[in-house]
Amino acid sequence: MSDDVQKNSSTAWIILAVYCLGTFVYQYTQYQLAPIAGQLIQSLGLTGVQFSSLFTAPMVPAIFLSIIFGIIVDKIGIKKGILVFMLLTAIGGMGRIYAGNYGLLFTTMLLTGFGATALNVTCGKVFSIWFRRSMVPIAMGCFMSAPTLGMFVAQSTTALLASVSTAFWIAGVLTVVVLFLWFFLGKDHKVEPGSVEEASPSVGETLKVVFSSKNMWLTAFGLFFCLGGQVACNQFLPLALASRGMDPAVAGVTASIVSAGNLVGSLFMPMIAVKAGRNKPFLLVFAVICTFGYAFGWRLPGAALYISFFFFGLCASAMMPFFFSMPVQFAEIGPKYAGTGTGLISTIELFGAILLPTYILTPICSGPEGINFNLYFILIGAVFAILFFIFLLLPELGSKAKRVEA
Repeated sequence: MSDDVQKNSSTAWIILAVYCLGTFVYQYTQYQLAPIAGQLIQSLGLTGVQFSSLFTAPMVPAIFLSIIFGIIVDKIGIKKGILVFMLLTAIGGMGRIYAGNYGLLFTTMLLTGFGATALNVTCGKVFSIWFRRSMVPIAMGCFMSAPTLGMFVAQSTTALLASVSTAFWIAGVLTVVVLFLWFFLGKDHKVEPGSVEEASPSVGETLKVVFSSKNMWLTAFGLFFCLGGQVACNQFLPLALASRGMDPAVAGVTASIVSAGNLVGSLFMPMIAVKAGRNKPFLLVFAVICTFGYAFGWRLPGAALYISFFFFGLCASAMMPFFFSMPVQFAEIGPKYAGTGTGLISTIELFGAILLPTYILTPICSGPEGINFNLYFILIGAVFAILFFIFLLLPELGSKAKRVEA
């Protein structure tokens, strides 16, 4: 693939825009459920466990199919693979409008997760094709800020709509719009006239290369701890603030400052690191700030509390674009195996989001009197301290380091 193809700015930015709109819509579709939880529970006679399963249903395809989908797109091509998964999401988005019981609603919610899985697995591969290598983390930052915005819009506007049906119609139509945009604007990589396109690797070869890469496993477990630590904090932060005597409503608004930091971090910090030409110094500093911010920030008084929330939210989310852009930059992986590689790290990442908060940290910190929040947040800080050592072991992938090595 020529460097001219990678520098095709119009195509690159169009594809990035479709990716950003897609992940915005899919996150918006999932998080619509939170503000209308009471209406759904009452109208469908749901239990708390059933509603929780509806909310997490879009994550199921990502957990079980990320690696498989990565292999598929490495074999059959990006556009066709994504199109199939986006079609399933559009079916789920429109079918959700007519779901009148728990079983149908669960099925349609599960289907809405296929499109997000496709975009998350292929983002590194696609961006490496259409953007210069130094621009990949910036493209990744734009992509990863879009779902945060989708979550915010869903949580802040859905309850204002006339009905649950109206909310579902809006989301359903948007999933169809994304499908058509990808059908008309999505592209596989170009092949120059006279060049011979490289044969797709076999499944066995792909799995061997990806699973034998030390760097891939470091990246995967880095994401395991990074997302797991963030989810662990988010699920109990309002309750922890309330335990300090803060009004529950105020605690919820205060905790949302972390999300504001997430948005800024994922969008702007990769740009700064790319400008500097080195990634590791930034990632190491991010890990240190998160270690102390998550461990002790919730106990700070006054303005220091808000500043801490914003900055550790910023640093935590800033790590994510770097992680997802790493597989295509590893010499042993590159664009050739990036689909499968990103599938691997996406799967391990989601296990972190489930296992760390629910089955590791919460049981350790729970007792007869409830959760020991002091211990709980100190352990979250320890999770980010582990990330510091993972970053030490990962190679420097910044542009200046590449020039030094060349």
